[in-house]
Amino acid sequence: MNTSDFSEQPEKKQRIDYFVHLVRIAMADDSVSVPELELLRRIGKTQGFTDAETENLILTTGKSDYIPPVGLAERFEQIHGIIKMTLADGAIDKNEMRSATGFAIKSGFRENEIPKLLLFLIDGIKQGQDEKALFEIYNKDRKP
Repeated sequence: MNTSDFSEQPEKKQRIDYFVHLVRIAMADDSVSVPELELLRRIGKTQGFTDAETENLILTTGKSDYIPPVGLAERFEQIHGIIKMTLADGAIDKNEMRSATGFAIKSGFRENEIPKLLLFLIDGIKQGQDEKALFEIYNKDRKP
């Protein structure tokens, strides 16, 4: 099933494409752990998907033409979710980081800021900081 089968609405398509990226991050180490699966299901609910849609999206591995949200806060929220997914099984695989970097590039973050951004998110999430607090710090320290 193609992700575009779910909806032609741009906003829902963005949420679908974002979720597909999360699934790819979870699968980057060739398996989806129980904590990753639980996190995917929780995120599916927060993205407004039914249980059936979430399960279908988890099974989706096809190409996704991702169109990122315009707002920085929304893009940050999504990359935060991506990093949270990489940490869900307790180990960060190099393929997961490569996928997270690719997602950050597609999301419009500058290539020269991405390594620092990803490390900032990894450290912040490991320390239990919430996404909104991390965004405030990131946005304050961000150079235009």
